[in-house]
Amino acid sequence: MIYKAILGNKYIINDFIEKVELRLEHNIVLPADIYKYDRNTVIIDTPLLYSVKQGVSIGGYAEGGKNFRLLELSITDFPVLENSYISEVVYDSTDIWYLKPSIESILNDTYTEPIPKPKQELMVIKSSDKGENKNDN
Repeated sequence: MIYKAILGNKYIINDFIEKVELRLEHNIVLPADIYKYDRNTVIIDTPLLYSVKQGVSIGGYAEGGKNFRLLELSITDFPVLENSYISEVVYDSTDIWYLKPSIESILNDTYTEPIPKPKQELMVIKSSDKGENKNDN
C-alpha cells in the first residue's frame, strides 16, 4: 500500500537526512519506507492496511522557526496536531489489476492514475489423436 499523509501544517518538514520510521503509538516500529512529498506531506510505502483519515503524529524536533526535523511518523488515534492524518490511498496493493507505481513517479507527480496490468490470455490447445497409431500390431 502507498499512502499520502498530511502532517498538520504547523511545521515545515525539512528534507530527510536519515530513515524516518513508521511507528504505532510512538512505540512499535512498523515496516515502511517514508518519503518527503512536500513541506507538509509524506508518502508512506508499507504492506500494512490503513483507512483514509487514520490519524498520524510526528516525532522529531524543531530546528528554528517553523522548520522541523522529522524522525518518526506514528500511526495513532490521538494525533497531537489537528489535520494530521492519512489523506489518500495512492496505490492499493490488494487490487490485483493494477501495477505498483515507482516512488519516484509519485514524488515527481508523473504518476496520475492507476496503471492496468497487461492482460494475459490463456491459450487452449485441443488434443488430437490424428496421426497416432494406437494399435500398431
